[in-house]
Amino acid sequence: MASHYNRTAKTPAPGTRHKPVFPCAVAVAVAMSAILGLPGNQRALAEEVPASRQVLIVMRALAYDGNLKARSGETINIAVIHKKGSSASEQAANAITRAFGPLQSTLVAGLPLVVTHIAYGGPDGLKKAIAGAGIDLLYVCEGLDGDINTIKEITRDSRVLSVGTRQEYVEKGLAFGVFEIDGKSTILLNLPASRNEGAAFTSDFLRLAKVIR
Repeated sequence: MASHYNRTAKTPAPGTRHKPVFPCAVAVAVAMSAILGLPGNQRALAEEVPASRQVLIVMRALAYDGNLKARSGETINIAVIHKKGSSASEQAANAITRAFGPLQSTLVAGLPLVVTHIAYGGPDGLKKAIAGAGIDLLYVCEGLDGDINTIKEITRDSRVLSVGTRQEYVEKGLAFGVFEIDGKSTILLNLPASRNEGAAFTSDFLRLAKVIR
């Protein structure tokens, strides 16, 4: 698999100041409060949430994972993957990768972010990329519809938390994603999938998310 790396955040130099992200942040409460009004069995049309808002909510959601520090090292390593050869998928991945730029000075659970951009060409290459870069979170962009079953097996075997940019990706077994449903930014959490990938989201987060059990 041909892959390329575009790091939008690096391990901080000594003395570098960072902004912490707390689970109780006002923006998180506002973004997630809309979820509480959605019935658990509702199946609504999901629309795309802007990349900048997606990544902000994802990062704040990570702060609710009680196993985050245990699963990560000195940094939270994030890989944004797109379908190799698909321009639409690559454009989506570029948008997500760029959206992480303003978060380079932000800490999640006391840890800085390192973002990697990978072209997905098959399972062997993805496994090598995860092992080589120590990936903690895999951000799966559109265009990988036919690869979700393979990708979810890899994330579960590698204990890597997955984020899907399409609602059906989460329904098929990725851990969670942020979607615009009925005009509301909503976190859809596949609870069994997230646990299989090594995450332990708090009960507070479960009350705020729309949960697939």
